[in-house]
Amino acid sequence: MDEQGNKKKGRTVYLPPSFMEAQLLTGFDASTSGKGTNNPEPLLLRIQTPAVLPNDVKANLAGCFVIAEAVGRLDKERADVRLVSLSCLSNEGKAIIDTPVKGFVTDSDSKVGLSGRVVSRMGAATARTIVAGFFGGMGDMLKSAATTQSTSALGTTTTVDSSQIAKYSLGGGLSEGAASLHDFYLSLAKRATPVIEVGAAKKITVIISEGKELEIREIEGEPF
Repeated sequence: MDEQGNKKKGRTVYLPPSFMEAQLLTGFDASTSGKGTNNPEPLLLRIQTPAVLPNDVKANLAGCFVIAEAVGRLDKERADVRLVSLSCLSNEGKAIIDTPVKGFVTDSDSKVGLSGRVVSRMGAATARTIVAGFFGGMGDMLKSAATTQSTSALGTTTTVDSSQIAKYSLGGGLSEGAASLHDFYLSLAKRATPVIEVGAAKKITVIISEGKELEIREIEGEPF
């Protein structure tokens, strides 16, 4: 006989659109930039109560884990969360459910997404850019004070006063070093987009938006 034919097929149960209370186990900082959509933050949720199905029917999914992904929305000051997968294990450790699901979450205010705190790290980088620009200006001023300009029919000539060589060198070093720092911190400030900061242990509601056939797979060998 075919070996695959001897294998016992896993049982299935249909999970219709439903909702259940859950707890956010992992905090996160969701980027609000366009690149954040392509690189969402992973989340781990734990189901706290049985799922409420249509007609007040309940399914005991308490204790199951849900993997989700979050993207920051600066206009709403919230993080949009989309469900990825649902994982459950029987009390005896002999059966498991691990399947992709579609859905979203709502916060305690019943609005879609999770409210959070807008955190911008641009301020520090911008301040350092200003400081670097200040020192660059000081360096240029020292260089200018150590030189003498003379104008003739041949044009303008700049000469360094021999007694001011040390001042000129110091000004040149400050100017060039500050210019490099200015460019670095300016680039850093452009990349430091605001994030939506959401802490762990938040009480939320998980909503399954599309019905799913859940396969219950038997675990061979010793249970967990």
